[in-house]
Amino acid sequence: MTIHIVGAGAIGGLVGAHLHRAGHEVVLVDANAEHVAAIAAGGLRISGEAEFVARPRAVRPDQLAEPLHTVLLAVKSRHTQDALRVIGPLLAEDGYVVSLQNGLEEYPIAGAVGLHRTVGALVTFGGFYQEPGHIVYGGAGTFRIGEPDGATSERVRELARLLGEFHPTEVTDNIFGHLWSKTAIAAVYFATAVADEDVPVLLARHEHRPLFGRLVGEVERVARAAGVRCETVDGFDPTLFTVDTEADRESVEAAWQAQITYWVAHQQTRTGVWRDLAIHHRPTEVDHILGPVLDAADRHDVAVPHVRAVVDAVHRAERDASTMGTAVLDELADVR
Repeated sequence: MTIHIVGAGAIGGLVGAHLHRAGHEVVLVDANAEHVAAIAAGGLRISGEAEFVARPRAVRPDQLAEPLHTVLLAVKSRHTQDALRVIGPLLAEDGYVVSLQNGLEEYPIAGAVGLHRTVGALVTFGGFYQEPGHIVYGGAGTFRIGEPDGATSERVRELARLLGEFHPTEVTDNIFGHLWSKTAIAAVYFATAVADEDVPVLLARHEHRPLFGRLVGEVERVARAAGVRCETVDGFDPTLFTVDTEADRESVEAAWQAQITYWVAHQQTRTGVWRDLAIHHRPTEVDHILGPVLDAADRHDVAVPHVRAVVDAVHRAERDASTMGTAVLDELADVR
């Protein structure tokens, strides 16, 4: 079986390199011509939590012509539609696309290729693109896969076995519950990015916790309105922060400590969003990760003032990185 990984950056590159090292036939597909050329010339170097070089085949999207059966999609969410225009015509009827992306990309993927050819995945292990041909593995996290309709199919069991050769992988019957939870946590991460500070430092400051809790609670409430039951991710339970009830303090503290523990275990202490804003000076994924939350909030008439304010703050930082700083968190906290 050939595994095509579309998007050979932080996540796709890590998965592809490990699977290739495990003996699987892997094709990396990436729009970054320099990255593809570097992999073709010297292999894909993985550093950080693992140190090795893998030499899978690497091609640009316009060089892809063979039928596709198992596709792991790992492009930035803002590039999903471009990737699907390449994947769609080549995808076999019994083929499928597994989203390894941030956000709720399973919805547009299913709209493009069909629900029966879509598999969802929760990914919280870390990494980042260092330079052409070089990915840094930041550390382990959670890897769960599931059918969008909640069924436990043979293909997701086989995928779990396959992906488990790189990282422990579990099958879930509530993949959207995990994805919405990750999105709720992502709302906090976007806020930390515009604050221009290490994530565990900000999470440890109790003065910021009310704002972060409100962000999580707003997303969780939208998920419930959409009929989704959020799940605990990496020890963090978004249902503790529902705006409708007040959770006990010990459980809330344990949730934040779980996030701090997650971050201090990784090599990088800032998000990819922060890297987009402060280092690469390029647009972030905010419209594709939090945008669907705003759309669902509108459909279900759920107020999400803090999530909307975070989106606005990120857009402001995209235009002018000098607007970043911890003072932004105070502004966000004052939103009503």
